[in-house]
Amino acid sequence: MAAASGRPNPWPTIAKLVTALVVTGILTAGVLLPYVGGLGLAARHEADKFLTTPCNLHESKPPQKTTVYANDGRTVIAELFSQDRLPVPLSQVPKQLQQALVATEDRRFYSHHGVDMRGLMRSAVSTSGGDTQGGSTLTMQYVKQMRYYQAGKDVKQQQAAIDQNLNRKIEDAKCAIFIENTEHESKDKILENYLNIAFFGENSYGIQTAAQTYFNKDVKKLTLPESAMLVGLLRAPTQYDPFKFPEAAKKRRNEVLQNLVAVRQLSQADADKYKSQPVSLATTEAPVVKEGCANANSSIKNVGFFCDYAVQWLKTVGKISDTKLTTGGLKIVTTLDANLQNSMQTNVDAALPPTSPMTAILPAVDPRNGNVVAMATSKRYGTNSSSKDHTHTSLPIFTEYSAQGASTYKLFPLLTALSTGVPSDWPLQTPPANVGYKPRSCATTDAAKNGDAQESYNINEGLKSATVKSSNTYFVALADQLLQCDLEPITNMASKLGMNSLLQPSGDGRLTVKDAILQYQRAIALVLGDIGTSPLEMAGAYAAVANMGKFNTPAPIQSITDENGKAIAVKRAPGVQAIAPQVALQAIDVLAGDTQFPGTSAAQFQAWYGQGQSQVAGKTGTSVAVDPRTRQDTNKNASLWFVGMTPNLVATSALVNLDHPNAEASGLPGVVDPATQAYGAYASGIWLKALAPTLSAQRWTWPSPAAAPGVAVPPIVGMDAATANATLKAAGFKLAWLNPATGEQGLCPNKAVPFGRIGYSAPSIAPQGSTITACMSSGTSQTVYIPPPPKPTPTPTKTKPTPTQPGGRSGPPSRPTRYLSCLRTSSLTRLPSARPATCGWTSFMTAPICCGPVAPASATAVRTSSLSSSSPSCVGRYASSTTPSARSRSASSVRPAASNASAASRRFLASRLSTRSTSSSLSSRDCLPATSSVLTAVSAIRKVAVVSSSRAFMAAFRSARRRGFNSGMPPTLPTSPVGLSA
Repeated sequence: MAAASGRPNPWPTIAKLVTALVVTGILTAGVLLPYVGGLGLAARHEADKFLTTPCNLHESKPPQKTTVYANDGRTVIAELFSQDRLPVPLSQVPKQLQQALVATEDRRFYSHHGVDMRGLMRSAVSTSGGDTQGGSTLTMQYVKQMRYYQAGKDVKQQQAAIDQNLNRKIEDAKCAIFIENTEHESKDKILENYLNIAFFGENSYGIQTAAQTYFNKDVKKLTLPESAMLVGLLRAPTQYDPFKFPEAAKKRRNEVLQNLVAVRQLSQADADKYKSQPVSLATTEAPVVKEGCANANSSIKNVGFFCDYAVQWLKTVGKISDTKLTTGGLKIVTTLDANLQNSMQTNVDAALPPTSPMTAILPAVDPRNGNVVAMATSKRYGTNSSSKDHTHTSLPIFTEYSAQGASTYKLFPLLTALSTGVPSDWPLQTPPANVGYKPRSCATTDAAKNGDAQESYNINEGLKSATVKSSNTYFVALADQLLQCDLEPITNMASKLGMNSLLQPSGDGRLTVKDAILQYQRAIALVLGDIGTSPLEMAGAYAAVANMGKFNTPAPIQSITDENGKAIAVKRAPGVQAIAPQVALQAIDVLAGDTQFPGTSAAQFQAWYGQGQSQVAGKTGTSVAVDPRTRQDTNKNASLWFVGMTPNLVATSALVNLDHPNAEASGLPGVVDPATQAYGAYASGIWLKALAPTLSAQRWTWPSPAAAPGVAVPPIVGMDAATANATLKAAGFKLAWLNPATGEQGLCPNKAVPFGRIGYSAPSIAPQGSTITACMSSGTSQTVYIPPPPKPTPTPTKTKPTPTQPGGRSGPPSRPTRYLSCLRTSSLTRLPSARPATCGWTSFMTAPICCGPVAPASATAVRTSSLSSSSPSCVGRYASSTTPSARSRSASSVRPAASNASAASRRFLASRLSTRSTSSSLSSRDCLPATSSVLTAVSAIRKVAVVSSSRAFMAAFRSARRRGFNSGMPPTLPTSPVGLSA
């Protein structure tokens, strides 16, 4: 038979294929004999290729969707897939749909053995003429699609799997024969696999997904016209898409119906009836493909952030490939509490709008196991709709190191000190606000200053009071004096509690943040948290404290099972006892003060405790805003933090400008001035708003440190190292020094213990086998302010009675004993010991002044707000022996006393009144005899409304001098306590 003019002759190709099949023994099996006819057996080369081409196809289930659930195992968070597929058994597929498929795609499906010779010859003819359609049985199509899906994302392998050429058809044919004749897979199983793997257009893979996409119903409920339409899509899903080309889809559907008539499975009358019906779809447009976290379950508010965090965790920590996640049909149960997520998100939305430049970020963790139970934020998960839209983001804002954690880092020096045995009342002196604290042991000597305008600081603060007031100077002094600026114990503590922020690159790019802090002894950066911080990591660190010192790395996954229901191991890190239980309870006792007066967040929790609610422990943090032009710190505040703890829930509240983390806080409801109103306390308010509805239904109590699990540890303070080690070993404990990384013993200031003996150790209660941390005493004390002891009251001397004067008066007029108590001043420094103990001077004095005895009963308290002090101080009153006649005595009777005391008195009074009062208590060193010259000066100074500067004082001083301060003239003495104008 001659070929048509201009068309390639198909018979050589057909001969090659048939020869290959004959050589393989298929013809001898009688499978293809009816179709061979008189074809020659000339294509030995192709036969050899067929023989040497292996069927390397390993059957597997088609790609399936992975479903991510909340912690109840029922509430769906999201579905992950590369193909939207939900496999169903053939028993759920209507019989008429199966018949329509066979009638249209492979009418001899139930009679051939995987290869249809008639179809192959038709395909060969078409291929040789440039047409790549036809020739494949359902089994061969199934093989082809399996190859395609197993190629994954390899584009070259995908293309090779679907190439229309003779080599590919030979491979498909060989694998089809293998499946049916070697594997003996049933026709029904092949049909089921085919229906579940086939693509039906509009991102619909498998018959079940197709039924839901086009008709919003399960496949078992499909009508015959609906079934026929879906079968018709298999040839060309895009060409026959009913959403886009309804007429073409209807025409193709009717062809399928007519195919059923051709195989006598449908009457012509019924076919015509169905053909007249329009194609009725569930929607006018294709439904949105709800794949991935961007299409997470909308009934769980803003859950996209948690979903994305969980997926990234599965890939990085869980070591599950993207292909496995999107094709493996996994069932993943997360740690998310859907109810808590909805509650927190609702309240965060009410507290801060998404349009604010600041973003509220609140991850919540169960401290008992590290489960991340919620992630609420004021931003929406997704992509901004325009350049003006700043309400959305898909950044990993809960885990990235976006903003400085500020004073939340004080947790780590606090735990280091408590772990060393430093008591919670361990004092350090607070330097003047305008001076700050300059480290003496550190390489960097920048001064740290206290910056919380909501707090006032005592001249000495203890570890607990300094923590709740968030004293910067205290914690820098702690690192400087307790540790001699060996910062490794603090960085080790942070690392044990999961703070990987320290492992990030530092500014110079060569060192990590931790290495730079240690190498350059950057105590201020470490203890004041000038470090980019993850809100979730910070919640995890505090969660360890709430969990009796046991650290559980925050994680989002509870369990994973594969498509067969077999469990897959979840690669979560085991819990680690990072700090001793007693130390954790001591830290809780300290941090519980933050939410109560004088703690930094006390105002926000006042109403909470007024309702009788349980105690929340926590810590605020406030970072300093930086001027973008000068890159210098300003007096404004930037990111705001609060980490709050309960025994069952720990959450971070971080308010961060994601675009400009160091910019001053703005867009916060109720905040006008970031310098005075934007503090960590604001973040604590949002924390409480977000969690109060959940926590108010709970009751809890924190265990006492004395109730820590374990037994009493033998006291070793005062022992030498060898004795202490032996003592602990005998009791079943181990000894570790302050810096176990280097083995250095450390020198901690403790004047009560001699040098070379153990100065501190902790804990005092611990399970046997525990490690006890100790440091050696330096034999010196830390810097504290110690008031000088009061001067002893002089013993009165006996005098002989004087003769009675006329008029009933005894002797000459007696000199009254009058005293004026002096305002205490922190700037008064003691003279060297060679000077009298009751003398002192200030920086502007030219000579020392001395204080005289005091009559405590004559001192009266008045408030000195004009001196910027809220503490009561005292000024003197005349002694009770003062009489009118004594007040009017001659100048000559008082001039000796005045001439001796006037110069010292005015200097002393000037020094006292020109400095801030720091204590309400008085002693003899704080008072001078109330000589006429002193009282004259006081009388003049009363007339000054506010003594607020040295200029104002000196003006009053000169006025007093003009009025006879040094003249010895008796002033008009007051009869009531001398006061200062408020």
